[in-house]
Amino acid sequence: MRPRYLLQLLLIAALCGSLCAGCWNRREPELLGVVLAVAFDYNQEKNLYEVIAQLANPIVLEKEPNSSPGGGGGKAFWTASAQGKTPFEAIRNLTEISSRELFWAHCRVTLFSEELARRGLKEVLDLFERERQFRLIAKPVVVEGDLRKIMEDDFPIEKTGARGLDRLIVTTRFEKSIFPENNLNELITILSQPGKEMIIGRLEVLEAPQNSNGSEDEEAIPAPARIGGSALFRGDRMVGWATSKQTQGWAYATGHAYRSTLVIESPVGKGNFVSIETGDHDSQMKLHSDEENWRIELKVNIDGRIQEFSGPGELDTESELTRSLERRAAATVRNQIEEMLSRSQELKADVCGFGNLVYRKNPQLWQKLGPAWDDEIFPGLKVDLQVKFKILRTGLIKPPL
Repeated sequence: MRPRYLLQLLLIAALCGSLCAGCWNRREPELLGVVLAVAFDYNQEKNLYEVIAQLANPIVLEKEPNSSPGGGGGKAFWTASAQGKTPFEAIRNLTEISSRELFWAHCRVTLFSEELARRGLKEVLDLFERERQFRLIAKPVVVEGDLRKIMEDDFPIEKTGARGLDRLIVTTRFEKSIFPENNLNELITILSQPGKEMIIGRLEVLEAPQNSNGSEDEEAIPAPARIGGSALFRGDRMVGWATSKQTQGWAYATGHAYRSTLVIESPVGKGNFVSIETGDHDSQMKLHSDEENWRIELKVNIDGRIQEFSGPGELDTESELTRSLERRAAATVRNQIEEMLSRSQELKADVCGFGNLVYRKNPQLWQKLGPAWDDEIFPGLKVDLQVKFKILRTGLIKPPL
């Protein structure tokens, strides 16, 4: 290629690059209202959806730690609400009271009222799946109590309520496994799978402590909410609650447990208890089927370590005392799994996904069982459950003081 033509091509490329530079529909950060958390409710009297958004307050967040608060009553966030015939209309109606365009990509927590959850979440989940700004990694929660109160309350040691909720969910999930931490993308995936139902964590709104005269104690700094337990669904509709222990059983059965604590009565000395912290968890579901018979086998293996032991006796990983503690710990885990299975069968909500196992492993069998699974087969399902517990460590000491 001649140098003159090469120079012309380079010049054209440079001109085209200069024309394409910049953002054609730029959205300056100082003009955006960053949404940290969002809650959805349904007003039965008006037949309207209500959305409550918690937005970051930049006037407070940008100040130095020792400076006096300013803007929005000194809070690091501002709460706004609006209503509409659909969730999207309610969100758009927020623009009537917000001086900034709402930006949803940093929303980490999505709350649903119990009333909306029992009515159905399909409209809200459809909106999150379609709208390009929403992130499906947001953590869903079903709230028992005053939804607006939890959106407006402060969390101790956190700047914003949304950050407090986010960290509360993560901390509880890793320390106790009594809360099913999932995201919106997982819920949408479950809804698209046969033989498996949704399970969403439960958040209970707490009342502020009161003085002897019945008024709120302004000096006390309580946590505004407590999480633990879960809401069970059939399709997109909530059908009931499960306790923290039942939810822990679900985590053991499905392999979602991370760390948990078991308090076992010692076989030596009545009234003495041993605290065991669980570590690695392994869960395996298997379908055994032939042309006429089928059964589901569930194996759960858990490792643990002794965290507290007051005696009498001396612990060793190979002692008979340790073997007895392992059997008692395995029985405790088994009881929690059976409680969750019983509760889900009572509500006809297969949150463990036994039906999905049949669907994946034996499609021909599922064609036969699928139509009657939820109402007839699952409520009477017998699962071959095997739980093994192994104590690997006894802590830094063997005998107690």
